[in-house]
Amino acid sequence: MNWSNLLYPKKIYQALRIESHTLLTVLKHDYPDIMLQFLGGIGDELLLSCVAHELKIRNQALKIWQVSPAAELLKNNPDYSQIFNMNDWQLRYSNLLNRQRMKLRYTEQPVAGEYEIPPKEHILACLCRSVGITGEITIRPYYYQTDNEKESGRLAPRQLCVHSMGAHTHETWMGNKAWFHDRFQKVVDGLLERNNGLRIIQVGVGKDYPLHNVLDLRGKTSLRQTAAILSQSECLIGTQGFLGHLARAVECRSVIVFGGREHSWQTGYSCNENLDSFVECAPCWHWNKCSYDKQCMDMISTEDVLAAVQRVSDRLSERLETDNFTL
Repeated sequence: MNWSNLLYPKKIYQALRIESHTLLTVLKHDYPDIMLQFLGGIGDELLLSCVAHELKIRNQALKIWQVSPAAELLKNNPDYSQIFNMNDWQLRYSNLLNRQRMKLRYTEQPVAGEYEIPPKEHILACLCRSVGITGEITIRPYYYQTDNEKESGRLAPRQLCVHSMGAHTHETWMGNKAWFHDRFQKVVDGLLERNNGLRIIQVGVGKDYPLHNVLDLRGKTSLRQTAAILSQSECLIGTQGFLGHLARAVECRSVIVFGGREHSWQTGYSCNENLDSFVECAPCWHWNKCSYDKQCMDMISTEDVLAAVQRVSDRLSERLETDNFTL
């Protein structure tokens, strides 16, 4: 307890409310052994499923909690004892859970919102290492859906998803991750010319750039509905971020335009077609600032992406490769 709060009646009330709610939750569910916590985007929340999975492999008796702004992504996950949503956000700030709380991150930010110090290994290895996991780990997130959910994601005999990130679509938007909207449109046009009967589905949020000649589902699906659609799709075409991690979790290959902000060995999966640019300044991990006019993104052409999609198509009958890492 921070006793300086006693000088302020409003803070006293807030502290009592948080701790009383936590106590009631603990009485109902028992104390967790570990409460995973990440202060980032929803993609990071999904990545914590890898940490939970590796912890449970090593100790099946562990009781793991996670309080998440995207709790629906973790639904049905057997590695967690309890998943709490935003209604229980105060659990993240309770002093009663300080000993169980693990605040995780995989980079440091010398200047918040400007850039991050690039990780020296895959970010999932960083997260697992930070909780003391040793030995071999599998580099992937986990997602569990029902058969009915999965079947609901089939919208056409052949379907493919594309995500063209719009400007400032969320609070941690990073312009250096974005590829060019007009090139995404050329990819769509090229795919439709080469693939009769292919349905291209645009996924993402309502603020993303609209594409033509697609089934536009921007902002119209829940996270779980999006996951179902991805699970039934031949691949996802997009840039590095949440949807790429979600696609991996549901066994959907992706074509990911990385460029040079970060490289695929840091945040990607070898089962995908990862388009990296190996310019001198990469990987920089700058959010928006670029002294080279995004040369790393400009190097990746429409034909590069179309060729990558074809390579994915050639492997549709194969199981996704897994990446292992030894800590």
